[in-house]
Amino acid sequence: MPAIAWPLSSRPGLSDAEGAGRLINAFAEKLGDGARAPVSVRRAPGLSRFVDVGVSGPRGARQVGPVVLAAYQNTLVRISEDRTVAALGPLPGSERITIARNNRQPNPDAVAVTELGAYRFLPDGAPQPLQTPSGLPAPNSVCELFGILFFTAGNGDCYATGINGLTFNTNDKTTEQARPGGLLRGIAFRDELFLFGPSGIGVYGGQSQANGFPLARVTGIPRGLIGPWAVAGHEEGWSNELIWVGDDSVVYQLSGYSPARISNHDVERDLAAAAKVDPKAIEASVHLVAGHAFWAVSMPGRTWVYDLTTQQWHERASHQSARWRASQSVKAFGRWLVGDTVGTGLLEVTESAFGEDGDPLRFRVESLPAQGFPARLAIPRADFDFALGVGGLSADPTISDPRVLISWSDDGGRTWSNPLSRPLGRQGESRTRINLLRTGMTGPQGRIWRVDVSDPVYCALLGGAMAVEARTE
Repeated sequence: MPAIAWPLSSRPGLSDAEGAGRLINAFAEKLGDGARAPVSVRRAPGLSRFVDVGVSGPRGARQVGPVVLAAYQNTLVRISEDRTVAALGPLPGSERITIARNNRQPNPDAVAVTELGAYRFLPDGAPQPLQTPSGLPAPNSVCELFGILFFTAGNGDCYATGINGLTFNTNDKTTEQARPGGLLRGIAFRDELFLFGPSGIGVYGGQSQANGFPLARVTGIPRGLIGPWAVAGHEEGWSNELIWVGDDSVVYQLSGYSPARISNHDVERDLAAAAKVDPKAIEASVHLVAGHAFWAVSMPGRTWVYDLTTQQWHERASHQSARWRASQSVKAFGRWLVGDTVGTGLLEVTESAFGEDGDPLRFRVESLPAQGFPARLAIPRADFDFALGVGGLSADPTISDPRVLISWSDDGGRTWSNPLSRPLGRQGESRTRINLLRTGMTGPQGRIWRVDVSDPVYCALLGGAMAVEARTE
């Protein structure tokens, strides 16, 4: 029987007729030589609750010494590895923030830039306003490099503190003037300072300067940043390249000092549509799970994830939402932790979780079209190759007797059949067969198969095949 072609990357297409398969909460992983299939399509890592912080509206988090400092709406909390949470006091504002800390020992200075100004974080007290140099513009981001804190501003200025301190010299500043538009974000990466503007990036580094701004300009990159939060890959614990959404709605990966396009047209169309509404609503984050380096970009209505390990894209969508509920990420306590946009939890991204903090995580794969254009095809039988016997010992039937829902479309994905339920096998039932009989005739656009698994068990699709009979009518 001909094989059903499953996608390696999600490509919904601009129209139903142009789609080339979808992966939603699912990603492809190449299997070893001799496996019964070359590729396994697995459920994306789930979200388990690390701790309930008791407040909502995540704005940013950073590990500072032995604790994580996490900002929520109007509040700063301290989280310890033993999962104790302490509210430190008010941090005015509700928008995302940047957090930086220097290398002072034993207690580094930690500061944040919010939409309402700069604040200093104290180990056991409420954040305090940070007095920035008189006559310099209000900062819009902060980062650190070599123990120095660098503040960017909308007029293109970047000014620095002294090493491992919070004192300023008004001469320790520069203005990035290669391209107009000022600055949106400062990022420390690869022992260099990247100053992102809306139409270009200035790169600073080299030998530290004794007087004036502490770094020299190295080069410029003629590609800007679409919004202040649309860049990730500089986070501690991430060992891959810097990736950002450019001012042209294209996703770029840094290659030397050149921007290398890694997005496809489906990703770019979604980003362009989101940017027309609010570029600040586009936010990127990173996480590492089981050898896969994932770079995620979320916007209203969609989340796209790039797997640097396979160089493929997939989509994420949380329960009753069109986008992923995770927001921002921080590597702490040996875990990748993310904020929760729908609850009060600080969540861990982990492949051992098959749901999202109590909500189902629906694994969905839509095949490439099977067609014999212009002839129609009769499909007397279709078989689906899953990892079987994945049920667990539980009184919950979704765990003990998990099932897959299979449906199909004969008009390019515009409409779908009622789904048919098939068992994935109770624990140890590895001889279960998953097949459908007499599913009718395809349309002129061929047949697309859709498989859904929402039950909280391990899920892996290895392949599929279908019998076909060509018809001329």
